[in-house]
Amino acid sequence: MSSELSGADRRNRGRLRQTDAGQTVAVPGTMQAIMVNQLGAPDVLHIAQTQVPEPGPGEVLVRVLAAGVGPWDAGLRSGGWTGPLPYIPGGEFAGEVVGDTGDEAAFEDGEPVYGYPALTGCYAQYVTCPSEQLAPIPAGLTAIEAAAVPVDGLTAEQGLTDVLNIGSGDTILITAAAGGLGHLAVQVARELGANVLATGSAQHHDFLHKLGAAVVFDHNQPDWPDRVRAEVSGGADLVLACAAPTLAGAARAAADGALIATPVHADDYPEGERVSWQRYDGQPRGSRLIRMAPWFDDGSLQVHLSRRYSWQEAPAAHSEIENGHTRGKLVLVVDDDLAAQEGL
Repeated sequence: MSSELSGADRRNRGRLRQTDAGQTVAVPGTMQAIMVNQLGAPDVLHIAQTQVPEPGPGEVLVRVLAAGVGPWDAGLRSGGWTGPLPYIPGGEFAGEVVGDTGDEAAFEDGEPVYGYPALTGCYAQYVTCPSEQLAPIPAGLTAIEAAAVPVDGLTAEQGLTDVLNIGSGDTILITAAAGGLGHLAVQVARELGANVLATGSAQHHDFLHKLGAAVVFDHNQPDWPDRVRAEVSGGADLVLACAAPTLAGAARAAADGALIATPVHADDYPEGERVSWQRYDGQPRGSRLIRMAPWFDDGSLQVHLSRRYSWQEAPAAHSEIENGHTRGKLVLVVDDDLAAQEGL
């Protein structure tokens, strides 16, 4: 008799996981997930039963503990999604590896991990993620905090390093700096040795100074770009524009020939004849999350959670993110035990 496991046996073994009490339990064939059956307002989000995803080659099955909420989630739900319906929202998560599905990438059963598998799929009890888009959760982060990091953390780090090539002594302007992307970018730029100028609403100025911004401008004042140009003679040479409402101001505040990086999609970028715009998307790379881990571990990089929601409150979380002016990030807590610990 052959000693090799059949495909079914391998799948069953991969669907066993260890509980916190050390018991081995089987992963069910179905799970609960937040679903979108039709595009529209936040109230289209609802919990439904669906199949636990099957990991493909190079993928790891993860039990989701928490999922980050970002403007991209609301944008897809409200009309930006062009794929089949229904779909499961959510682009970032933190959770625990299930069974032996992570063996090939040296992830152990129950290991705490976080990642960015795609822009959908994470508002669920289980998700599959390519192993190269996963990383161990740093010791300096809780699972709930880690869930808020991958999309904005990777977008911030890659924009500052790959696009703007920030180095020690550089001066950079970061707009909408109190938001999910911006507040991480301020801290990463500071750790790279840059002098950080930031924009934000008046109520966020103390927060931004504590993150490391040397000078903060109120982007609700129409003359803020002129104030930047007065602070930095001729304007900023390097700019990270983090939100659509600040694009025009970012261009006005920039020096002639400046490089402006932005993940914001737009049909036309202002003053393109005078400044250079570089639109980019943060790429899902576990290796880049690992690169940031020492900053999280020593406390020099922190994720600010504006609010934690139970995942049953996903419509309320989407309403808040659509209202704008969120300081830091929002998170959905998916695991019932973790939600109970948080009083949700």
